[in-house]
Amino acid sequence: MKRLMTFVTALGLFVGLVGCSSSASKQSNESASKSDEKVYELKLGHTGAPDHHYQKISEQFAKEVAEKTNGKVKISVFPSDQLGNQTESVEGVMMGTQDMVLTSDTVLSNWVPDMGILNLPFLFKDTDGVRKALDGKPGEELAKEVEDHGAVLIGWWENGFRHISNSKKEIKTPADLKGVKIRVPEGEVFIDTFKQMGAAPTPISFGELYSALQLGTVDAQENPPAHILTQKFYEVQKYVSRTGHIHLSSPLLINKNKLESLPEEYQKAIIETAKELGPVHTKMVNDLEAEQWKEIEAKGMKITDVDKQPFMDAMKPVYDKYKKKLNANIIEEIQKLQ
Repeated sequence: MKRLMTFVTALGLFVGLVGCSSSASKQSNESASKSDEKVYELKLGHTGAPDHHYQKISEQFAKEVAEKTNGKVKISVFPSDQLGNQTESVEGVMMGTQDMVLTSDTVLSNWVPDMGILNLPFLFKDTDGVRKALDGKPGEELAKEVEDHGAVLIGWWENGFRHISNSKKEIKTPADLKGVKIRVPEGEVFIDTFKQMGAAPTPISFGELYSALQLGTVDAQENPPAHILTQKFYEVQKYVSRTGHIHLSSPLLINKNKLESLPEEYQKAIIETAKELGPVHTKMVNDLEAEQWKEIEAKGMKITDVDKQPFMDAMKPVYDKYKKKLNANIIEEIQKLQ
């Protein structure tokens, strides 16, 4: 009888343990299932107009990330500084109040001074030289400096080479810029570059640029052709000189804590897609510009192709200054890749 009672007791304990194990397993499976069903939503802002190539490449990025994550990472794109101007958005991403921003190396130089290296005049021979630098060691070194500020640079996207437009006269040589009031971004390299050519550089927010040109606050501006068209600068500018003096890259940033809060497979999908789209965006911009110049001319602007050598010769003092002020090794690494 005692043996029977012992057996019954043991059997009860076994059934109880199996039941607990089954319940725990069920709860674990339900938890995993809920995790699998979770959709992570991110907001990406940029300064371009809705018809700018920033919007097109950002939408492509969102689409490809959604495909790679089976719709579990949803990225919404906000053009035209809807989430804040570039400075506000970059600061927001660094602080964690904004998820992502497609910005410029110039804006980033306010936090990471070495980013100003990429804005040195005539540093890059062409977009092939740009990609060699940004997809190589110089790009990696600069990206690492961003992480100290709470953001991760996950992709080097494209803006293009910049050209000068103005409402006063045809600009063919550096001497033609003497006394010209020209809007520049908030970057020290830009200011020094145009001061060296005798111009009067004035930092103005991109969102306020059209009004500044219209009101005569400044006479000139410098940007790639896409901005001349999408921002309708041709309405208030008569002349454009294809100087290609400075290249602007478009770094894609994501808040570091936000990125690391995602499952590893989703982090990988975001980072890989951002990197893959760098060369895609560069080709997109190059292909677009051939048609954009035709459209700019059709809008009535006079296009002047300049001899770049005099402009380049005038830049020696700028390089002398920034090789002392910024990382000279990175500057020289980029120059070797051209």
